Amino acid sequence: MAVRHVVMFSFKEGVTDEQIVALKADFDAMPAKIPEIKDSLSGVDVKLPSGQNHPAGKNRDFYWSCDFTDEAAYEIYATHPDHVAVLAKVKEVIEPGTRAAIQFKK
Repeated sequence: MAVRHVVMFSFKEGVTDEQIVALKADFDAMPAKIPEIKDSLSGVDVKLPSGQNHPAGKNRDFYWSCDFTDEAAYEIYATHPDHVAVLAKVKEVIEPGTRAAIQFKK
C-alpha cells in the first residue's frame, strides 16, 4: 500500500529569504535524485493572519510531502544520501522543536 510522508517545521529567527528559496529548491530536487519518491509537494507559508493567530497555535513556515509505493520505499528514502544532505541543511535553519511529521498509508 502506498505511503505518504508529510513534514512541517518553522525557521529560526534570522533565516533569510534566500536561504528559504534555496532549501525549497533542495526539497523540490529530491525526486529527481531519489527514485523511490513518486510525487512531492513543498510550500512556504504565506503568513495569513488566521494562520498566525490560530487558537491551536501558529502555522509552521515550511511544508513537504511526498509519496512512495510502499513502506520499504519510504525507508530507502529515509536513509538515502541525498535526503540526509538536505536534512543537514534543514538543521542549520530550523527552529528547534517545531518539526512535525507523519507517514500514513494512502
